[in-house]
Amino acid sequence: MRVYLVGKRRAITNWLEDTEAGLRAAGHEVRCGILRNPSLAPTLNRWLLAEAAGAPLTRLMAARMRAFRPHVIIVISAFSAPVAALARLRRAAQGAPVVGWVGDIFDESHRLVSELFDLVAYTDRRFLGLHAQLGLKPRAIFLPHAVSHADRQPPATPRDPAMAFVANPTPGRLALIKAVNAPLALYGAGWSAGEHPAHQVFARRYSPLEVQQLYARHAAVLNIRHELNVLSGLNQRNFAPCLQGATLITDWQDDLGQCFEPGEEVLAYRNADELNELYARVRAEPDFAARIGARGQARVLGEHLFGHRLERLRAELGLASG
Repeated sequence: MRVYLVGKRRAITNWLEDTEAGLRAAGHEVRCGILRNPSLAPTLNRWLLAEAAGAPLTRLMAARMRAFRPHVIIVISAFSAPVAALARLRRAAQGAPVVGWVGDIFDESHRLVSELFDLVAYTDRRFLGLHAQLGLKPRAIFLPHAVSHADRQPPATPRDPAMAFVANPTPGRLALIKAVNAPLALYGAGWSAGEHPAHQVFARRYSPLEVQQLYARHAAVLNIRHELNVLSGLNQRNFAPCLQGATLITDWQDDLGQCFEPGEEVLAYRNADELNELYARVRAEPDFAARIGARGQARVLGEHLFGHRLERLRAELGLASG
């Protein structure tokens, strides 16, 4: 299929780049329309999108999209996209369906942008209820995050027994980290070694490739949801560590059972005591941890690649598979 992706380069989640790589790895033709180019100054980027200035960037994107003739247009982090730019791209769609993929919580203020989509795909099942509660017009489906097979890294032998957590700190995450008994390896620019003397702290930014390599290096990876952004959904850290064969130890979310078999493919905790018990077990029983990691990896490779997500969209939209 020919897929036109719309989104922001080098966003903190790398969602656009991951989707592009994953769909290419699955054999699809992909082009991207970039709403935010990090090589440009923010004021210049806004001017290039502004309707008052003639929207030169959006007009160029629309022309390239028409020439590409996509079967489907997918907008990443869709509800944060500029309404005027999306409206212009929709007019240039030539009948191709426009899909919004949404991973963050939203509200009434997103009504106008939602109406530019034929279908909205949510990474969080409870967002479907919010969508209905707000009376948003487009059809909505549950479409979890995914990973790209191209990101799979050679695993370390042996793996580092310290559980890795690669994320930005939030109040909820900080509270839980302080309750973990065994040392963790905390990766990310927001962490402070002085605040976490019991853990290893590596306080810098990590590239997407480096993050993949970290997951392949550690025996276990911790996931703690961002409490401000989701209701019941999974984030990318529910899938990316499994791709690398690491044992994922994640907080319980209602959507977890929709994507994995907890206790067999991933390990889930509901409180700090359960987290400490699980971490102690994977440290004491490396064969057990390796089995969980292998099963989680198999589930991801079998069901949670970007190619699988596009196939779901193709079926929902009634598109041919060519």
